Amino acid sequence: MNQPELGKKIAELRKLKGLTQEELVDRCNLSVRTLQRIEYGEVTPRAYTLKLIYEALDFNVDKSFDPTLKGEKGLISNWLEQFYIGFIDLFNLKTHKMKKITILSIMLSAILYGVFGLVMESKAEKENTASVQVSDNTLKKDQKKGSEPVFSDFTAYGSFEENDELIGRDIKFRLNGVNVNVKLILINKKTREFNSTFVRGTLYQNKVEVNVSQDEINDNLVMYSADRVEKSKDKILLKGNAKLTSPQKDSIETDEIIISLN
Repeated sequence: MNQPELGKKIAELRKLKGLTQEELVDRCNLSVRTLQRIEYGEVTPRAYTLKLIYEALDFNVDKSFDPTLKGEKGLISNWLEQFYIGFIDLFNLKTHKMKKITILSIMLSAILYGVFGLVMESKAEKENTASVQVSDNTLKKDQKKGSEPVFSDFTAYGSFEENDELIGRDIKFRLNGVNVNVKLILINKKTREFNSTFVRGTLYQNKVEVNVSQDEINDNLVMYSADRVEKSKDKILLKGNAKLTSPQKDSIETDEIIISLN
């Protein structure tokens, strides 16, 4: 379903439920401006944002009908993608609060260990425990230019590698002068591109480039600080002690951060 048709579909479902735009955003923790841009076809919502909207509208989506809920191509395998979207949604406790708390306390650990167990068994490289501590010696390898990255100060509640990608939960590490502390992240070890719970972008030496919507900045879903801040129409440049944070305590810190607004 293309974006204009998707926006019309959401507006139609909202009106069928007898909801105003203000009432709908209260249910799914969005801004009115974000919902307006989605309904008018100006932006394409992320998969988990779309899931929140459909859930607030009590709309049971057939994913074979609506491919927009399949996430980003090549991000994670199909079964893992469902865990990824569901995991992000669990942190929004404004809808179905008790149900999500129950799922977090009973199901999350079982699903996580099951996924990790399949990968770790096939690779026989890591041990599945309730709390995974990965030392520098475990992760560091002899490096040449263009080879795998060298992580330091690395800890995670759980992490595994699949092909050229590293996936980690409740993960902290330092890479090329960039400090990362996020709930969930996927990193392409060759390109250094990453997708986390609150921003996506690319890691460089003492520098990070990210893509963020203006609405996420306006709604304080992504916050920033630095010794020097330079703003233009479509970019924000942070220099010196540059830092990105989220309300969920996610953070990325380095010398320089370039925020591309979309």
